[in-house]
Amino acid sequence: MASDHNFSNYFKHFFLSTFILALYTSCNSTSSSDSNFFGTPGGTFGQTEWLVDRNEILDGGPGIDGIPSVDSPKFTVASDVTFLDNSRRVTGIRIGNELRAYSHQILDQHEIINDTFEGVKSVAITFCPLTGTSIAINRNLGGNNVQFGVSGLLFRNNLIMYDRFTTSLWSQMQLRSIGGDMRGADADVIQVIETTWETWKTMYPDSKVLNTNTGFNRNYGIFVYGADYTTNHNRILFPIRNDDPRLNRKDRVHALIPDNANESSNVKAYPIQAFGEETTIIRDRFMLSDYLIAGNARLDIINAFKLVTEFEKALELTPADDAFLPVVFSDQHGNFWDIFGYAISGPNAGEQLTEARSYTGYWYALADFYPNIEIYRE
Repeated sequence: MASDHNFSNYFKHFFLSTFILALYTSCNSTSSSDSNFFGTPGGTFGQTEWLVDRNEILDGGPGIDGIPSVDSPKFTVASDVTFLDNSRRVTGIRIGNELRAYSHQILDQHEIINDTFEGVKSVAITFCPLTGTSIAINRNLGGNNVQFGVSGLLFRNNLIMYDRFTTSLWSQMQLRSIGGDMRGADADVIQVIETTWETWKTMYPDSKVLNTNTGFNRNYGIFVYGADYTTNHNRILFPIRNDDPRLNRKDRVHALIPDNANESSNVKAYPIQAFGEETTIIRDRFMLSDYLIAGNARLDIINAFKLVTEFEKALELTPADDAFLPVVFSDQHGNFWDIFGYAISGPNAGEQLTEARSYTGYWYALADFYPNIEIYRE
């Protein structure tokens, strides 16, 4: 539990940061303070039941859609992109043969991109800069391709989204709806990776990259929460209920999340820095299932796969040298696999390993959401 002193400091940071953010996002926003779920901290927001403690749900400042989603994203081929710094991160996704990246420089200021792949697959790319979590979810809800927006509310420092079909509220990190008609429904998660722009463009120079033609007049070169927010372990805007000292607060970890997750759930974390300078493959067992986790701290990549089929369970994988990117490992059958678990050549070319229900985030946030979290140890 954070000390009273820490709580005081966090509130000071919070009020200053939200004041700055509110001023910044007031331009070009579509805030609507009379929405049926807007309110003050601890209020009901028009909901009669919540799956989390409503007293922990806070008004982040900008209001509903005050941080506007990008609903008509435009893209540029990676090899032609000039506005991104090599060290800034991107969120990458692969659906079939389609590869796209969304820079955190843009996601910092929009948090949700409503996108469509191959005219069929509708996806919301979501990003919470406070918790460092980027998660893609299927926008198909009950046969309807819905858009997601930023509610302006936060739960434990983390983004609460709302869908524009039922106006239900969704906790990004719990991967479920916590209020409204969809309350209790799990999000259908689609695997993404977070890595540096330098690594992504090396792996996928022909991929599409979200460009700055978002429809909003923003300076996408700035750091909305400050240049040091991603590395300063003391810069947390809201109080932490479970301040777990086993890792530094802003250490990035990849976590396996079970279905129907809540704060009592068992979760397992894999610190990215533990994977070292070369690609490392870990086989592990979690919640009676077998998993494969592949990562490389120097390249800033990590992903997890659930070993479901007999083919997957029998794989003997060998890490690949960086010179062979986007290949990250090969198997005994002569297949070569990328970080998304796609066989890009070999007898099983085009097939994908089973995606794990997992994502990457800051240690402090995952430990706060899931106090039973376990850290992988060799």
